[in-house]
Amino acid sequence: MDSVGSLMNKIICNFASAIAVALFACACLCGCAGKPEAPSPPKPGTIITTGDILDAMNFQATRLNNLSAGIRLKLTIHDQTRPEIKGQLMWTRTREGVLARVIGHGPFGITVFDCLVAERSLYLFIPSHKAVYVSSINYKIKNVKKISALINEASWLLNPWSVVRAQDVQLFQYMPQRGLENDKNLFYISFFHKGGSGWAKFDRQTLLPISIENSEFQALYDDHVYLEDHAPYPGKIRMKFKKMHLEIKIDLKDIQIDSLTPEDRVFSPALYLNQPLRPLTPLLDSLH
Repeated sequence: MDSVGSLMNKIICNFASAIAVALFACACLCGCAGKPEAPSPPKPGTIITTGDILDAMNFQATRLNNLSAGIRLKLTIHDQTRPEIKGQLMWTRTREGVLARVIGHGPFGITVFDCLVAERSLYLFIPSHKAVYVSSINYKIKNVKKISALINEASWLLNPWSVVRAQDVQLFQYMPQRGLENDKNLFYISFFHKGGSGWAKFDRQTLLPISIENSEFQALYDDHVYLEDHAPYPGKIRMKFKKMHLEIKIDLKDIQIDSLTPEDRVFSPALYLNQPLRPLTPLLDSLH
């Protein structure tokens, strides 16, 4: 019986590690170590006069302050697909940064994890462990990058228009490929961020996000939903982490904007304080 329990506990721990990878790998736009090589973006055309489009991008990035949605999450690590997880995503911006909560459910609606990013701490509740794992957001994973920095970068995925706030931003007319006339309606943004360069692609007329990419990371946006007073928001996000051999597929449904505030109870750490607390740092340092 003990061996069976030990095996189950190992499986649960490995699965929790995969969840942690999903939550934090999405932030690694620039990688956690070393200086990435410059990517090779599509051949640029004429540089666009940046005023109107940059102003519109900045307005959209500022306009999107919070979001809630149902999620369906699939992980593929080294060509091995993990069981699908369904759950809820809640995210809001504050003056200091970002608050976020992600709840994941496995088969039969069983809660697999409940993760809260609060102002000063990160909480990961794993019901099967009957414990909450806690870490300061100032903790450096593998002594390289703070959790808070990863969280801020992760907000790019939820608010892709924020890419205009990176360094050395330039807008280019996308060069149409032969036979693909729709390409003339696209533009891309080249940028420099945290030691590496990258680019993002958008629709010129609607500012609909299509992709963000650098030498280590690619995010593709699809199935956009039209929301009042907002640019179309992606219903599907596909992420590939080249060096980690990790692919994450996120489907969003029932997307709601402007429905949350930082004061909402869903972002309160008090929800977790009735459980035993354990350090999260060993789990974070085990990420590869």
